[in-house]
Amino acid sequence: MSRRIDDEKDAELLALLRTDARLPATTLAQRLGVSRSAVQQRLARLERDGIIVGYTAVLGEKAAPLGMLQAHVLIEVGARDLPRLVSSLKGRHEVRRCYTASGQYDLLVMIEAASTQQLDLVLDWIGEIPGVRRTVTSLLLSTKFER
Repeated sequence: MSRRIDDEKDAELLALLRTDARLPATTLAQRLGVSRSAVQQRLARLERDGIIVGYTAVLGEKAAPLGMLQAHVLIEVGARDLPRLVSSLKGRHEVRRCYTASGQYDLLVMIEAASTQQLDLVLDWIGEIPGVRRTVTSLLLSTKFER
């Protein structure tokens, strides 16, 4: 059963976890001004309710192999072709994330490629998928901050 965040302590807890998901329950409790068991109960409830669906490591630029390129691709696609396109994108390891978007473009896709040649091949592949009308690609140069 999914629900919205309407509790201020839950919102604060989620903000702390987004900054550092490895914080111990004791530290979280201290920062929230609640007991450790209260934090554990909140975490269990947030996981059960589907608000927290996993924990992950966010890798910095130094973790990427030397020369790794990152790009985002805006894709305009026919509405009926969207599910098939998303399914195709899932199968390509260079496609790291895929978001639906409002406005002129329907999807925003994040790509990681080892070279400009590999990126070009992925972009050509995307352009050949049935239903893709238009794409716009931007290379990411540096990360100023990430939350």
